[in-house]
Amino acid sequence: MTQINSASKIVWIVSLVLTIILSTSTGYSLAYQTAIAQTQIPTPTMKSTVYSVNVANKVTIGSYLTNATGWTLYTFARDIPTNGTSRCTDNCKKNWPVFYTPNLTLSPGLNATSFSVVARSDGSKQIAYNGWPLYYFRNDTRPGDTNGQGFATVWFACTFPAPFTVTSAATTTVTSSTKTTTPRVAEATKPLLR
Repeated sequence: MTQINSASKIVWIVSLVLTIILSTSTGYSLAYQTAIAQTQIPTPTMKSTVYSVNVANKVTIGSYLTNATGWTLYTFARDIPTNGTSRCTDNCKKNWPVFYTPNLTLSPGLNATSFSVVARSDGSKQIAYNGWPLYYFRNDTRPGDTNGQGFATVWFACTFPAPFTVTSAATTTVTSSTKTTTPRVAEATKPLLR
């Protein structure tokens, strides 16, 4: 029995020596495992911020505004910026629904002072960017669509950092002895690419 006891001690000592040699040669030991377990890096709580206005980009348009889920926001060239109203009413409003959110949150790079609320003639509210009321387009069928870009040459994706500017020059046509002045269609001069 003494011999079995001594044989077990020898096996135990050899195992201990081999463990020590193995752990020092690989740099890995039970002490190292314990240290890692005690210094766990806390997993950050990822709170995904959803912004009610974001910036998207397309080669044909440049940077433009979208809502929280990626739907394109448009401006109407016949609106008068900064007068606090919208000229898109009735049937126009059916095709170009207004954009409004009571809790405006902006993605980084957008400035809250560039946004305002327009009180519409029907009593509803609408968000405006640099004075331009913002709309959706009924024919956009999924987020990222820009089917309203250039529509009827008066509807444009709201470009960032500044919406297009409208020129109000007129063209002159001469017919026999009378002179007729025809208003020229508003043109987007920044940054519309056709």
